[in-house]
Amino acid sequence: MASFRRVLAKRVFNAFITILLIMLVNFLLFRVMPADPVDMMTPRDPNTPPETRDRNIEVWGLDQPLSTQLYLYFVQTFTGNWGVSFWYERPVVDVLRDAIAWTLLLLGISSTITFMVGIVLGKYAARRRGKPADVTITAFGIFFYGMPIFWFGIILMVVFVGWIPLFPGSQYISPGLSPEFSLPVIADILWHLALPCATLTIGSIAGIVLIQRNSLIDVLTEEYITTAYAKGLTERGVMKYHATPNARLPVVTTIAMDIAFILGGAFQIEVVFSYKGLGWVTIDAIGKQDYPILQFVVLIGGVAVVIANLIADLVLVKLDPRVTIT
Repeated sequence: MASFRRVLAKRVFNAFITILLIMLVNFLLFRVMPADPVDMMTPRDPNTPPETRDRNIEVWGLDQPLSTQLYLYFVQTFTGNWGVSFWYERPVVDVLRDAIAWTLLLLGISSTITFMVGIVLGKYAARRRGKPADVTITAFGIFFYGMPIFWFGIILMVVFVGWIPLFPGSQYISPGLSPEFSLPVIADILWHLALPCATLTIGSIAGIVLIQRNSLIDVLTEEYITTAYAKGLTERGVMKYHATPNARLPVVTTIAMDIAFILGGAFQIEVVFSYKGLGWVTIDAIGKQDYPILQFVVLIGGVAVVIANLIADLVLVKLDPRVTIT
């Protein structure tokens, strides 16, 4: 227990330092970009009063020294004040609240299906190593693992929106409907979510399938598996009590690494399907050079990856106490 507490404290400290570095890079990144956000808010033309430009510079603190801006950025981030959008002149959280909810819905459903189905398919392929089922599943994994996810989304859109119009090609809800908890609205949201979710799930599942299969095959060749069969255990018992528990470690690591991939894939899919989640808003903010929104998106993406890896490290220690994390 004491050892796990030391690991927990060390990993949490390392994660905290990593998040601070992400915040520092995030702050500096948008200060070295050549574009001037003030020019976006107040174009330089004879009809724009000089006091308007000066007011915007003062309101957003752009007249402060860089060190003061950095200090305020850290303080405001940790106090929940994530800035005001240059373009909308509203708090960033208010601008992104709905977008975050729709992205979390897409990520939640897709990630759940990806991890559950990927693990099951990987185990099934490993148990039938060399047979047609294994070859088919492995070919599926390799094919989709190498395919750009946005390209796969475009293909699905062409087929199921253009050629066979079964699904809508944009938005997250039909025009005229307001998001509320009712069966018709839920059915409509899921209908709009079907293609983006299918694209993200199929594009993300390949890595889990291949890692689970290869890890389980490696375990099934160990001597203690042969000993378990020699003792009279059934294949079900060997898989449940010996093979699967020892094949979990690479899968847990892969799942943590896939969080970043799935998040990035969700951003691409949202743009392809005009699904107005966090990714769509991010692309819109890039066009408008809305730095506070971009800073917030980069920050939460980085923090999500750090936390996912922290959880994976702790799960690895719990699953196998022999694992040591330096």
